[in-house]
Amino acid sequence: MSDQELTLRDLIRRAAAKHPDNEAVVDSIARYTYAELLDRIERMAKLLHTLGVRKGDRVALLMPPSVSHVIALFGTIELGAIPSALHARETEDTLSAIIERLSPRVLVYDGVFAQKARSLLDKGTLISAAIRSVSAITPQDQATSGSDPIIPADLNQYELDFEPMPIALDDTAVIALSSGTTGIPKGVMHTHRTLVASARCGAPYMAAHPNACSINIFTTAFIGWYNCTLPFLFGGSKIIYLSQWDAQSFLKTIQDEKATVCFLVPTMWRMLLREHPENYDLSSLERVGYAGEPMDTATMTQIRELICPSVINTYGTTETGSWGGCSVMMPEDYVDDSKIESVGKPGAGVEIRVITPSGSVDDVVAAGEDGEVIFSGPSVANQLWEQPALGRQIFEGRWWRSGDMGSMDAAGYLYLKGRIDDMIITGGINVLPGQVEEAVLSHPAVSECVVIGLPSEQWGEQVTAFVICSEQVTENELAGHVNRSSLSGYKKPREYCFVNELPRGNTGKVSRKLLRNQVTGNRTN
Repeated sequence: MSDQELTLRDLIRRAAAKHPDNEAVVDSIARYTYAELLDRIERMAKLLHTLGVRKGDRVALLMPPSVSHVIALFGTIELGAIPSALHARETEDTLSAIIERLSPRVLVYDGVFAQKARSLLDKGTLISAAIRSVSAITPQDQATSGSDPIIPADLNQYELDFEPMPIALDDTAVIALSSGTTGIPKGVMHTHRTLVASARCGAPYMAAHPNACSINIFTTAFIGWYNCTLPFLFGGSKIIYLSQWDAQSFLKTIQDEKATVCFLVPTMWRMLLREHPENYDLSSLERVGYAGEPMDTATMTQIRELICPSVINTYGTTETGSWGGCSVMMPEDYVDDSKIESVGKPGAGVEIRVITPSGSVDDVVAAGEDGEVIFSGPSVANQLWEQPALGRQIFEGRWWRSGDMGSMDAAGYLYLKGRIDDMIITGGINVLPGQVEEAVLSHPAVSECVVIGLPSEQWGEQVTAFVICSEQVTENELAGHVNRSSLSGYKKPREYCFVNELPRGNTGKVSRKLLRNQVTGNRTN
C-alpha cells in the first residue's frame, strides 16, 4: 500500500509493523510502544462498540493532551466512527450547542472535567454512554471512582474480536472544531485522505523519523495538536504529551526525554525564554518551530541563540489541515534578514494565492499588493458539519478562503497583515495591527502587545496598544520609543494601556476580537 492510500487506521498499523518496539506515546501515566499502542487502540474500539458505537457515529472527546486521548481518538477511528475533540475552555452552554450539532453517541471525558461532563450528560442529549479517562491533571478522587469505564485502566477487560467496517479514503475521519471566538465553533470535516496527507507532508518539515522525539502541549481541539502528532506517527517517532502548560516543566522535559523537536506559539516561547533556558541541556534539539500568531524579531533572535538555530514557521489552519495546506518558512529562509517577517513559501503540493478581497479566486493581485489569502492543497477540507451553506461560502472548488489579509513578494514569500476584520480604519486610512505591534514589542520592557482600533469621534477608530511589561515603563517612554521607529505617523498608537493579562481564545492565542469586545463594553458601561 502506497503512502497516498493510507487511512488513519492504516497509519497506526503501519507504524506498529515497522517500529513495534519504538516508544510511541508518553505521558506521566503511561509509556507505550507502537505495538502496545495498537493493542490499546483495538481494545478501545471494542469498548466503544460495546457501548453501541458504529461506523459513522460521532464520539465527543473532552480531554487534555494525554496518552488516553490518543487511544480514544484512534479507537474511535478504528471503528470507522468520527471523533470530535471539544474545546475544554468553552462554556457549558456553548459545549451543549456543539453537542447538539454533533449528536455524538458517546462522550469520553477526563476526570478533571467531570463536573462539566456531568452537566452535558444531564441535559438530555443524544449521548447514551460516557467513558472517563485519566491524565496527569485528573484529580485523585476521579481516577478510580464512579460507574463509567475508565481508560486506560479498564481496557484490559476488552479484546477486539471482530473485523471493523471498511474505511474509504474520502470517509470523514475527524470533525475538527474551529477556534472561533464568537458563536458556535464550526465543525471542519477532515477525511482520511486530508489528514494522512498532512501527516505525510509534515514529516520532513518536523524532522519526524524513528529516532525523533517531540513534545505536544497543544489543546486537543486545536489543529496544532494534529500537526504535532500525525507527522510523528507517520515517522514512527516518540511523542511526549504534557496535559498543561508550564514553561519550566517543558524545559525539563526537553532535557530529560532528549526531545529533538518542539513547537510552540510565540506567546509560549516568550514565557519559556523568561525561565532561563540556558540552565537546561537542550542540546538534543534538532528543530523547533512556531505558528499561530506573529513572531517578533527579538524573540526569534533569542530562540535561535538560546534554544536551537534550526527554526521553522508555518501558517495553516483548521480548514487547511495545515501541513498539506500551508506556507512554511525553513531555517535557510532566515538567512535573509529581510524575510524574517514572512510566513514562508507554499508547502509541498500547496498553492497559495493573494486575491482581491471578496473577489473571484482568479482575481490575483500583483506581487507586493495586499489582498485575501486563499489555499489549495492535499490536506485542505471542503465541508462543514451540519452547515453546508456556510461551507459553500468559504470552500470554493479546491480553494479555501482564509479571511486573512496578506501579500506575496516576487520570490513567492507570503506576508500576513492580519484578519480582514482586524483592519483599523483611522482617519480614512487602513492600518493592520501587526506592524504596529512589532514596533511596540521592540521595546525591551514589553513582553506582549496587542493593537486594536477603538471608536474615536475624531478619527473614526483610534490605534490603541494594550501591553504587558516585564519591568516598569511609562506611556511617554513607550511612545518615544515607537516615535523613533520607522513606523508611519498615522500607524502609531494614540494610547497605551497597561494590563496584567490579555484575553485568549480556545487555542491559547491572544484574541483581538475578545479584547475589543471587552474594552468597548467597559467603556460604554
